[in-house]
Amino acid sequence: MSKRNHDNCFRRSRHTIQQAHIYIICDNARYYQSQLVNDYLNDSKIKLVFLPPYAPNLNLIERYWKFFKKKILYGRYYEIFSLFKSTCEVFFTISDHYKAELRTLLTDNFQIIGST
Repeated sequence: MSKRNHDNCFRRSRHTIQQAHIYIICDNARYYQSQLVNDYLNDSKIKLVFLPPYAPNLNLIERYWKFFKKKILYGRYYEIFSLFKSTCEVFFTISDHYKAELRTLLTDNFQIIGST
């Protein structure tokens, strides 16, 4: 996403809720640190909360990819690429099959350690 796209996203979010603060969880991509974004957010109710520099356990997409690799890649050999490709496609089309496992894995129930 470009700086301009983020700016547009922030503008739309700002008008959605006038009373409360809006917290946006961000990775450490440089565009979140841009002057354009900082200038806009300076007087808004939108607050950026940054993940630690390397925190794959806090990033849900990283958990999902780890699950994908566990189910599709680890301990398996695909002799031809088309077999690998079709196996990946099946994984994504039958994601309901993994619903119970994913429900416990993709949770936002985090424990904060060392906060005071």
